[in-house]
Amino acid sequence: MAAAEPAPEFPVTSCATCGRDVLCYLDLDTDDNEIARCLECATEAPPVAIRWLSLAELEALGYGYVLPEGGCGRPDCGNGRCGRATPDES
Repeated sequence: MAAAEPAPEFPVTSCATCGRDVLCYLDLDTDDNEIARCLECATEAPPVAIRWLSLAELEALGYGYVLPEGGCGRPDCGNGRCGRATPDES
């Protein structure tokens, strides 16, 4: 039996500037070292302050995964069924 794929996890930190838990992203400092920054205000986050949350935990912080109406926006998208023809092309 194949092992289940791990659930996606997202980096989060407690931002002192924003005053709340926020998503963070990787960036490079002036010496080209990887650092994490707050997604909201770009304040640097210390590596020890980063924790990883599941999508459900992330939604509790006010973030979420939203699919745009009508598909992903790619011209070859079949209204959310990428790789398939739109109904009027069938």
